[in-house]
Amino acid sequence: MNGLVKLTNQSENNQKLEALFSCNYGMNLISFKKDDTEIIDQSTKPLFTERCAGLGALIGPHFHHRPSNKIPHNYDITLFPHIKGNLEKGIKEPFSHGIARYVPWKYKESLTQIDAMLSGNDLYKSTFIKELEGFNFEMHLNIKLVHDGLILDYRCESETPSVIGFHYYFNCDTSSIIKAHVKSIYRDGLNYKSIPDTWLDQTPDHIHLSTQGSLDFGFQSLRDKDKSMNLVILENQSYDLHIEYIISNENESSFQIYHPKESSFVCIEPLSSFSPNSPIYKTNHLQMKLSVYKK
Repeated sequence: MNGLVKLTNQSENNQKLEALFSCNYGMNLISFKKDDTEIIDQSTKPLFTERCAGLGALIGPHFHHRPSNKIPHNYDITLFPHIKGNLEKGIKEPFSHGIARYVPWKYKESLTQIDAMLSGNDLYKSTFIKELEGFNFEMHLNIKLVHDGLILDYRCESETPSVIGFHYYFNCDTSSIIKAHVKSIYRDGLNYKSIPDTWLDQTPDHIHLSTQGSLDFGFQSLRDKDKSMNLVILENQSYDLHIEYIISNENESSFQIYHPKESSFVCIEPLSSFSPNSPIYKTNHLQMKLSVYKK
């Protein structure tokens, strides 16, 4: 697999940190480890091999599946082998969650950093990437592996409203708990509902969700006054994962939780829009930090 970049560093107490990215396949985060603790669910690698999903995929410049009238068709679908399989399954969307995860990025690397860029004016096998996505855009992703975590700075400017995010498949177990401070309304598909009391802990507006069942919901974050970023915590048996993030258009700050029943992963996806199927901004900036705390 070409274009693999491994970042390495050490924590303050000499624990090894390692992050592996596939720059030629959508800047997918293949692995993130603290010593021998793997954060990314490696059982999702077949999704990455099949269609650039799974592991640590990006979102952008659109979210999930678009209406048929917004999907471009003026390119050779044989450029991407997975599209034929999609069509055979009745799936019209060729690039779920946006073209960014399906194509190579230009990048520079060092021992602890990657600076990457993707433009709609770049060519993929003689086809402009903007023709694949349907509109022009420019993305930048700066990645730093620091002593206390992995920092990702993700930006997009586009000619039509767009959305960016991180669709990372984190390891979880049946006793894992997701905690976050959120507003009282959540998104279920395209519908907006009040958060049930059974999802909250004893602290007002704080969700406390188990991974025992299925989850596929969007939440709008509330930042605690003493914090510089929004915080979502995934509590596992052997470690806690802190997902801190902030976006430029803070009124839209949100995250999606996706967990099929009995799966070994949970996706906790910071997004630049609370209504990602209908984004409103052409300029988006999302920063995320992943920190692992072993028990």
